[in-house]
Amino acid sequence: MSLSIRFDTRHASRIHQDIGLLALPAASRKRVFQNSGRAYLKASRDNLRQQKTINGNFFEKRKYGKGKVLKNMGRSLKFFPTPKYVKLAWPNKSVAKLGYRHQFGIDEVMTVAKMVKIHGQPDYKANATKKQAKALLEAGFTISTGKQFKSGTRKGKSRRKRPSQRWIMENMKLGQAGLIIRTLRNTTNPPKSWKIPVPERPFLGMTGGDAAEVLTSEIEKERQRRAR
Repeated sequence: MSLSIRFDTRHASRIHQDIGLLALPAASRKRVFQNSGRAYLKASRDNLRQQKTINGNFFEKRKYGKGKVLKNMGRSLKFFPTPKYVKLAWPNKSVAKLGYRHQFGIDEVMTVAKMVKIHGQPDYKANATKKQAKALLEAGFTISTGKQFKSGTRKGKSRRKRPSQRWIMENMKLGQAGLIIRTLRNTTNPPKSWKIPVPERPFLGMTGGDAAEVLTSEIEKERQRRAR
């Protein structure tokens, strides 16, 4: 995933008719994009640190947890200037894909194999997690009280109650809880893949107007430098 800021020759007359970027030699054009790239990189890192989009709106918060979204993504973000454009990108392809999904709000397709790669093979004999306990209770899970109804239409049947999350975590195993959750949800055959929605969080670069303003400023600086 990358972002390229370039000077489009089709709109040159409209944007900077009097600047003449195209008349500059290649070394000067590259210097213009290099200096512009520094500004775009700083803006992108500031957006990530402040958890804001290029338009100044706060990121939609993560569904689970309270940590920052895309934490540390700015550290590895780089800019690569050429005489024709400057590109913001991550050298690592996995990080670049993550940035792309959040920049444009592209849902992530998850599989069991991916889950294992990210989180490791689950220890099904470990105690049930808090998340599982919550899911069990939401699915209507109950346990026997050890007592029976003494009268009525349910006479002789076991009384049941809703356990606490703590009881589930202390008395059930991860694998057991997972199986019961799937049974209660009627999903004993879970899907092989599923989508995880990713909200759009455009943080890379600047708005079109701000980016053009930076480029205009750097072009003028380069012209003045060459005129000395």
